[in-house]
Amino acid sequence: MPWALFYPADYSVGSASLGFQYIFERLRLSGVAAERFFCAPLPYRSADADTMLERFSVITATVAYEGSIPLFYRWLDSAGIPLLPEERAEGSFPVVGAGGALSYINPLSLSGVCDFIILGDGMEPLDYAVKCLRECGAAERKKLWRRLAGHQEILVPPVDIREGKLTRDLKTGRRLDLNGDYPAHSVWMTERGVFGKTLLLELQRGCARSCSYCTLPRCFGSARFRGFDIIEKALSETRRFGVPQAGLVTPEAGDYPFLPQLIDSLSQKNIALSFASLRVDRLDEKMISALAAGGRRSITIAPETGSDALRFSCGKRFTNALITEKLSLARERGIDRVKLYFMIGLPGETDEDVSAITELCRAVVSETGQSLTLSVNPFVPKPGTPWEDEIFAGKLAIGQKYEKIKKEIRSITKKTPRLRLTGIKEAQEEFSLAWYGFDESRELVRGVRSGSAKAAAAGRERTKEQLRHIS
Repeated sequence: MPWALFYPADYSVGSASLGFQYIFERLRLSGVAAERFFCAPLPYRSADADTMLERFSVITATVAYEGSIPLFYRWLDSAGIPLLPEERAEGSFPVVGAGGALSYINPLSLSGVCDFIILGDGMEPLDYAVKCLRECGAAERKKLWRRLAGHQEILVPPVDIREGKLTRDLKTGRRLDLNGDYPAHSVWMTERGVFGKTLLLELQRGCARSCSYCTLPRCFGSARFRGFDIIEKALSETRRFGVPQAGLVTPEAGDYPFLPQLIDSLSQKNIALSFASLRVDRLDEKMISALAAGGRRSITIAPETGSDALRFSCGKRFTNALITEKLSLARERGIDRVKLYFMIGLPGETDEDVSAITELCRAVVSETGQSLTLSVNPFVPKPGTPWEDEIFAGKLAIGQKYEKIKKEIRSITKKTPRLRLTGIKEAQEEFSLAWYGFDESRELVRGVRSGSAKAAAAGRERTKEQLRHIS
């Protein structure tokens, strides 16, 4: 069964997606002729055998971010594949599906185009979908839809949605036991990927914290950890490939209960270490020393704000004093570059809070001498978060805050931080797409066909009501 796996980004980004790697391996092991497609350099030829997209009877996309939705639609449309399921059912067109991180948060945003959407962790429902596709195939489309809708972790829009509303309750299947027989590390490593020759080790899914802006706790489930013995086995199995560095994939590395043992094990094996995320209040000397020992000269943290009080309201209960203390420790270990993530437009934010970003940076530069890069992003209310009902600041307010930050950051004359601002138009589109329901997803199809593909404003309350049927 020829199956095209599409990642809506270029090869360097898509090939580094651990979830994309897991699905590719799972399909191959089940005997499916899966091949990978990316946006560039040859979007309609597979990266594995240079096979033309027209040879595939099944196409699925791994969608991690809202901005990938229009890319996926345009990619299908440019390949001459009808975007609506009922149109594809009338001819010999491929079955189109999707999965990925966005399916935990709002699968309805993809519902206007897909024949099926695999929800959540997705391993067992993927096996079920393979079985259904083998038995029915693309030719028996309506029979296939009915069969796929027999699984509670697969959304089948042509069957499950009537007049824009879900007609049955679904589950995201997010509580997969990570200590079962499932992949725990990279399927491949490539120097052409954004992480280079780094073995990605997945330690955890879900989160025990409750940050007000974050989708992790409520959408991805409670924290689930892999046992240390499983990670050790993964390292033993992959050592023969020559692993120079391991990247720890987890919402917060400091929460992993076996982290000290893992750091020691990697050190003994002469494997350098990198972290996907570091939370200041869990960052300790052992973690910093492990980074430095592997030759790392930079560190990334997310204060979110420059104000202690506003940061506390976000759910991150650590102070500016702790930030400078931890970064001073990193500087002592030779880590002289820092990337800081901030959000603006947060609920309750004042002009003083915006100015506090510069004051925090000034304190870090003064006390550590490190070079700073600031990534500033507008707050986007997302489904399934405590702040899902909060407002999106909008173009005017965000623009004013950006100008204030740009002006004030220039006052740090000693090692002036580099500033990276997320585009306001990009943030607006992310907000709209985050709240797409079935109707908006279909509206985007019309935009793609007309050449505009502009994200329409979404009905947040209507989408919230429908998402209550997906637990």
